[in-house]
Amino acid sequence: MRSTSLFARPMVCAFCVVGFALALSLGCGTTTHDLKATFGTGFTPPALNAIDPNTVPVNSTPFVMTLNGHNFGRDAIVFWNNVPHMARFVSSTQLQVSVTADDLTIFGLVQVYVQTGGMTSNTVDFDVTAN
Repeated sequence: MRSTSLFARPMVCAFCVVGFALALSLGCGTTTHDLKATFGTGFTPPALNAIDPNTVPVNSTPFVMTLNGHNFGRDAIVFWNNVPHMARFVSSTQLQVSVTADDLTIFGLVQVYVQTGGMTSNTVDFDVTAN
């Protein structure tokens, strides 16, 4: 005689009811589920919109630069011509970084970008102008 009790059935499919991804990988139910949508693991890269100031003369005094954008994390690092600088996290849309005298010894365009959450933002140019 066949048992119709829920406990007599394999427990793997019970996991599908509560939405565990592990059960999906074991073959229970359909395999067309988007795990990113189910568990919120999709990440959006940081975006750098503006920096302030965005220009100073060569050999200027050190200053604090504000970076505005989106998706910044507390682990954010600001890169100044590919040299990492520790960022001060203000919010997910704003960071601050200290620009040193050494950063301002050569005139020209400097590429500024942010890395956070293992992802890199777009670059924004900072202009160190000649005297």
